[in-house]
Amino acid sequence: MKGLYTEKIKTFIKKVRKGMSTFDAYFTKGVELYNKKKYELALEFFTTALSQSNAQSYANYNLALTYQQLHKENEALEFYMKFLSDYPKDYSGLFNTAQIYYNQNDYENASKYFFKCFEVNPCEESVRKLTKAYIQDENVDEIFTIIDYIFNSDNDKRLAYVIAQVFESKKYLMSDMTFIQNAINIYLRLLNLEPENYEYLYAASVAYSKMGDWTNSIEYGQKALSVNPKSCDANSQVGLVYYCLDDIDNCIKYYEKAFKYNKKNDYKIYTNLAYAYEKADRTDEAIELFKQTIIKFSDFPSKEEIKNHLRQIIKNNN
Repeated sequence: MKGLYTEKIKTFIKKVRKGMSTFDAYFTKGVELYNKKKYELALEFFTTALSQSNAQSYANYNLALTYQQLHKENEALEFYMKFLSDYPKDYSGLFNTAQIYYNQNDYENASKYFFKCFEVNPCEESVRKLTKAYIQDENVDEIFTIIDYIFNSDNDKRLAYVIAQVFESKKYLMSDMTFIQNAINIYLRLLNLEPENYEYLYAASVAYSKMGDWTNSIEYGQKALSVNPKSCDANSQVGLVYYCLDDIDNCIKYYEKAFKYNKKNDYKIYTNLAYAYEKADRTDEAIELFKQTIIKFSDFPSKEEIKNHLRQIIKNNN
């Protein structure tokens, strides 16, 4: 009797192992095909893997992801929901679900799932996406709730800065200039906590200049430079404000510093200084700098415009 019982146990173990290897084999092959971007074939293997008696629910995520790659978003949603019913706090599953809803212009559901992402992992990615979804859903009040939560919790306060940057994006400013004031309010709250934070000071200067508030823009630009005097961006920003104020002497002063510290080799620094020289009737210097720009940068968006402008200056100067 004992020998017969042992044989039954061995037979049972073999069946279990066989079943496990079947799921593992199909799933592993599906992953391999997915990584090779053979999504239709990967779909077949993931589907088969999930049909096995020992199928693991995490495979629903891979199947959803494959449908998403094939631009079959409704099918992807179906399997993300199955996956999330077993793993409700999985960040990737929540994020991908939210992104599909966002792509479908279903901003209410997008907000719901991006908020869940934020709850699971309050990171820059989740707060940026959540902010965009709330704006599209015309639910800006919820963003202010998130901002207050960030400032009153142990979360990284930089998350509020990310929200401000979304407010400042050109897409939203074109529709509602109150967003820029909201961004400024965030920068000022951040500066109350970190008054010498260069990034926040510089951001405040840029935001004020977008509103045409040149006085505050210069003030915060100067504060940024007191923290980082060799900043190309801050020198250029202050120079730009002086250019808008038609104070060309101060404009050139700061543009020349920006040019000196232009480690990123930004063509705009060259052209900005050249235009300032031209406005100051320092024509020879302007011509030389425009020439340097064309030679140094093989391709940039306004190259033809600069070439035509240079020809006109030379023509007028002869």
